[in-house]
Amino acid sequence: MVTSGPKFGLPMQPTSSPQEVAELELALEKSRQVPAFRVVMVFFWGLIMAKCLLAQWAAIRYQMPLNTTIYVWALSLGGSGALTLGYAWMLFRELPTMPLSGRLVSATWAGCATGFGILALAAWAYQAFNPYLLPALGAVLLGVGCYIHSVFDRRRLFKALAFAWWLAALGLFTQTDYNALGWMGTGILLLIVLPSGWLFLIRHRKTPASAG
Repeated sequence: MVTSGPKFGLPMQPTSSPQEVAELELALEKSRQVPAFRVVMVFFWGLIMAKCLLAQWAAIRYQMPLNTTIYVWALSLGGSGALTLGYAWMLFRELPTMPLSGRLVSATWAGCATGFGILALAAWAYQAFNPYLLPALGAVLLGVGCYIHSVFDRRRLFKALAFAWWLAALGLFTQTDYNALGWMGTGILLLIVLPSGWLFLIRHRKTPASAG
């Protein structure tokens, strides 16, 4: 039986002071915090996409004489391009100091966005593909992204959102007409806009306490 201690001439393992333990816990907590600008971007784009989807649904439902391609999608997405470029610049600037988990989360969401873009191009290129299935496929990808995010970030919120998006996808697969747009817009409001706003408020409340 091997033991350690001064009695047997072996060095004692250094013990950490309560202050060092507290500083380590604070550093780990900060590494798990989502950057404020990223939360704002998710909130902003959630509102934009929900507005576009709901406006598209209303235009079809009530047969509005409106060119939604220009006045809903092009204006909304084009006007948000500058802010998105600013977000991308801040993200690439942050990458060298970002924890590995943060890089993996960013790569996960980039992959999900790329996958959805490929699906959207396929729906546009192949007329046999029902474009109203895109919301259901998008919900599946959002669920995958949230679940992987929960693994790296260790937040139960993202895991709950993942299962919520997968349940939403099951319902959206039954909506093969324009109603899928309205349900997807509502889902984005409930499962993206509200959670990101809540995360921003939690972070904002913690900031003054940690600064003192």
